Amino acid sequence: MESLAVLVLIIFLMSLLAGPAAIALTWSKLGTAISSQSRGLALVLTIFRRLVHGLLISIGLYLGSWLTIIAETPAKAFGLFSIVTSYIAFRREYFPDFYLLANISNKLGIRKVGPGEHGPKFKWRGNGRSSGKDGHGPGGQH
Repeated sequence: MESLAVLVLIIFLMSLLAGPAAIALTWSKLGTAISSQSRGLALVLTIFRRLVHGLLISIGLYLGSWLTIIAETPAKAFGLFSIVTSYIAFRREYFPDFYLLANISNKLGIRKVGPGEHGPKFKWRGNGRSSGKDGHGPGGQH
């Protein structure tokens, strides 16, 4: 009976931690640190990081979909969390410039955006002043 409890614990921990660990592997500072190494070492580290990233995403998607289909309601939440975080990690690594919701809302006419313009349209602070990074500041003042 104890071995069954350990197996269930391993399954839940893998489904809970695979997605966030894969998201952590897409951290921009980690990519910068890897690319600052010598060319050969950077290639080896990038391949290793992508292999581990792909393995974690595969585990997260497989266990998450399995828990969502097979288990009862509380475990379905773990499965759904695993699927969502694995999807986020997959998108951050391989499709960082694909904005699904912005494209859908643009086609529906909810929010008009130009190509490459996916940030908020409203760039002013609550006090009515510009942040200074939007091109609307006074010219000549530094």
